[in-house]
Amino acid sequence: MMAATAHHDLVLVGGGHSHALVLRRLSMRPVPGLRLTLISPDSLTAYSGMLPGMLAGRYQRQETHIDLSRLSRAAGARWLPQRVLDLDPTQRRVQLDNGDQVEYDTLSLDVGATPDLDSVPGARAHAVPVKPVATFEQRWRDLLADPAATRRVAVVGAGAGGTELAAALAQRLGATTRIGLISAGELLPGYPARARSLMRTRLRDAGVHIVEHAPVQRVSEGQLHYNGRSQAVDLVFWCTGTRAPAWLAASGLPCDERGFLRVDTTLTSLGSPHVHAAGDCASFPSPLPKAGVYAVRQAPVLADNLLAAARGGRKRPYRPQRRFLSLLSAGAGDAVASRPPWPALAGPWVWRWKDRIDRAFMKRFDNLPAPMPAAPANDDAMHCAGCGAKVGATTLSHALDALRTEVREDIEAGVAQGDDAAIIRWSGQYRLVQSVDYFPAFMDEPYLFGRVAALHSLSDIYAMNADPHSALATLCIPRHHPRLQGRDLRRLLAGAVDELNRAHCTLVGGHTIEGPEMAAGFTINGALSGAAWSKNGARPGQVLIITKPLGVGIQLAAWMRNVHRGPDLDATLATMLQSNGPARAALSSLPLPACTDITGFGLLGHLLELCQDSQVSARISLDTLPILPGTLEHIRQGIHSTLRDSNDQVLGYCNIAPALRERPELVAATDPQTSGGLLLAVTRECLDTTLEALRGAGVDAIAIGETLVKNHKASSTITLR
Repeated sequence: MMAATAHHDLVLVGGGHSHALVLRRLSMRPVPGLRLTLISPDSLTAYSGMLPGMLAGRYQRQETHIDLSRLSRAAGARWLPQRVLDLDPTQRRVQLDNGDQVEYDTLSLDVGATPDLDSVPGARAHAVPVKPVATFEQRWRDLLADPAATRRVAVVGAGAGGTELAAALAQRLGATTRIGLISAGELLPGYPARARSLMRTRLRDAGVHIVEHAPVQRVSEGQLHYNGRSQAVDLVFWCTGTRAPAWLAASGLPCDERGFLRVDTTLTSLGSPHVHAAGDCASFPSPLPKAGVYAVRQAPVLADNLLAAARGGRKRPYRPQRRFLSLLSAGAGDAVASRPPWPALAGPWVWRWKDRIDRAFMKRFDNLPAPMPAAPANDDAMHCAGCGAKVGATTLSHALDALRTEVREDIEAGVAQGDDAAIIRWSGQYRLVQSVDYFPAFMDEPYLFGRVAALHSLSDIYAMNADPHSALATLCIPRHHPRLQGRDLRRLLAGAVDELNRAHCTLVGGHTIEGPEMAAGFTINGALSGAAWSKNGARPGQVLIITKPLGVGIQLAAWMRNVHRGPDLDATLATMLQSNGPARAALSSLPLPACTDITGFGLLGHLLELCQDSQVSARISLDTLPILPGTLEHIRQGIHSTLRDSNDQVLGYCNIAPALRERPELVAATDPQTSGGLLLAVTRECLDTTLEALRGAGVDAIAIGETLVKNHKASSTITLR
């Protein structure tokens, strides 16, 4: 899974057009020894050229966004879905909003620009900025969901972005909404007079009220104040003025008056040879308009110069074009074209021209190289990581059956009992609960992996109703340059310790080795003060509950094959980073007959263990199973974990109607879960109280079935319906 030995860390901050194209180039031509990292808060980044068309209803969202998680995977880059809070060019380090710190050898910034909400009183409180796009899109969806609630909309700023937004609003919302376009100067400043005239005519024909030379002095609740008058508004979109993220200027690197990083002609910071910038966040020696065309044209030069910085080569200058073609959307099906000295043109044919150009750009990110075949062809194919790397249940059972371990009276639960953790009585006073987990990284991202590995290891302790006390780490770090190994080890431990500390569990030691891929595990010691939960307490007539959605293994298999979708991966990572600690805390004072956590053997594998230990059978409904978004689609495409064949042996213990055997939910039911949820058996009398307690703790628990009297003559233990 991991890249070959690396010796140089190239970190890209921001998922703008320049960085998207740099990653695409590197996905086609990987560079030996170079380790890539992309830091961007959103898995999808909007292509600005198609955004107005999407707002007008011409395009679907997936047509207009680049999937950064897939692009990163294709380029062999680490992807960190976080925001940067601080940059320290002296230490060559960036601070992220989740507490992580990332060190670099070479840094590139493409973080764009945001509307300046602080220059006008009330704008920050009462206006919606068009950037970041993800936040704006949510407000746009809210507006479409209830258009009757917003009859008066104002767009402040009549540059290209504001003008296109006003046209899209008019196209999508129709005559029932009054739309105003307010500009401190003239419409489309810097554009030829004919282009302004063509766009002005189209806006007015669409019912947009244009107010020029009217600087906004103040925004208040329901009011826009300009030119000594007030205009009643329901919603204000802010498209004027731009500023850079505050952490750029705070870094001490030379910035211009609006906080954008000053660069030379090679796109290198004037304050550090290790820092580069492109797109809107860069302040070029000859000031450039904040237009996407420059970011696209800068990408090849940026890519060459980043590689030159990594190799010690010579950088080449970026020479901006003096004139460029501007294609402005005037609503779906109409556009204005401008490229001096030629006269501006407009009409449906210009829209079709623009559409072809935009679709051609996005097509570059459709067919990305896959890191591995769509399905394993033989035993030498790449296998899944995380809990998908576990030894199968049958193999493990056969090995343990042959063991003859020493019997000790002070061990309440051990190998013979097969529970989630061992229970040891210590000096007649304490009951020590102990468990260990270890698996290879599912993603080459140390901090994230450290968090998930710690949470997964803690889960067995929570499933026994114990309090975590201390932990020992077993870590494997990939064979890279020692400087990079040190960075990996620090971040892996930092992520793990963050989660261990939240669980009040102290890391007391461990062992490290180097190997072909990252791996981690933790031995967790816990203290049991009350009744222990186990798999053998279920009785007939109880309700089965699970606390997390299924499909982690399938989603990670899709990630490894680079056929996943960014938003689905976001949901998967969020699930994996949800601790089972709150669920345990919510249930610790309630009677709980049986509990286990759902990990490598999947829901049905762990349910079978619970049934066998408790001498009951079970019946569950496939329709009730909570499943991660996109998982069923992947199953239909033949994507599954490499542990599936082993896990599917549990189906031999199941009574499955023929009509259910082709259901994709059945595959999800045997899918291995990394950092999965809890599986509980509760009495019917306690069902409502249990669900209420879990949901009060922020746990989306769902009842999926019930336990039944075991029929010893039947060949099946679990009935699926």
